[in-house]
Amino acid sequence: MPAHPDRPVPSASEDADVRRLHWSGPVGAAKVLGTLLRTLREERGLRLSDVAPQIRASVSKLSRMERGENTPSRRDVNDLLEIYRVGPEERAHVDVLLERVAAGPFAAEYADITPGWFRRMIGLEVESARIQYWEGGVVPGPLQTRRYALGIIKAGLPRAPLDEIERRVRQRMERTLLLEDSGRVVVALLDESVLHRNTGGPDVMIEQLEHLKMLDARENVFVRILPFTAELTPPPMAFTHLAFEYGGPGDIVYVEGPGIGATYVSKDQEVERYVDLLNTLLMHVTGRAKSLALIDEAIEVHRGRLRGRVGLG
Repeated sequence: MPAHPDRPVPSASEDADVRRLHWSGPVGAAKVLGTLLRTLREERGLRLSDVAPQIRASVSKLSRMERGENTPSRRDVNDLLEIYRVGPEERAHVDVLLERVAAGPFAAEYADITPGWFRRMIGLEVESARIQYWEGGVVPGPLQTRRYALGIIKAGLPRAPLDEIERRVRQRMERTLLLEDSGRVVVALLDESVLHRNTGGPDVMIEQLEHLKMLDARENVFVRILPFTAELTPPPMAFTHLAFEYGGPGDIVYVEGPGIGATYVSKDQEVERYVDLLNTLLMHVTGRAKSLALIDEAIEVHRGRLRGRVGLG
């Protein structure tokens, strides 16, 4: 295999100057609005329990609103602004945020096949400036080929009708557009086992692995492999770290697992634990040249499987 110039994964600070205002979409706007409402409340020395009854809400509902985890109604927000005695200039800023929140981050055509916890993830991905995936089981959704995605979705939903399977595949393919925005850095850290799983058959895997090589050739996409020889126990749970433009929401970590739906981590100390884990992974994954070599080795394994299958035929 020809030599490849190594291209180190940029740190968050190194790629900051090419970030754009991705947070201005609905999900990011909800986070910004929530932070603003919390700041207004705390500046006035009020507790959640002081304010919630005044807008006919529970403490937990107001807390979720301040964390940007639900869509606030204009009525609730206006009531809060009255309580906090906010002036017209700041109200105008809030109105802009409310309009962005109301726009909705999600395509209605997929609403019936997408759980609420994952709709939020789709919105956050679109608004992010930097995405870092750790995956020990499959290739992350936005980096998947159509046939690879079809194999995974059919295996996970063996009783689903064909039209639903097709819609889910189409939705996943739309997520691949994330990679087209050169202002967004995407880092995929994959366990080497992902390369050797026979998802969809060897021909599907060859196509998928060649696709990963093509994606890594882009300036904003980095595919790195944690080899079997690494002196590190891989994290058991896949997770995604999302960072946003300055002035937007704080970093968020999305953790998904069997039977738990998804967890969104946004508290600074908890996010830092995942960032530390990512930094540890970055110290143990192979560089670009070796990662591409490991992908090529896996492609040859799948080609051998394909030849054996044809021979048996």
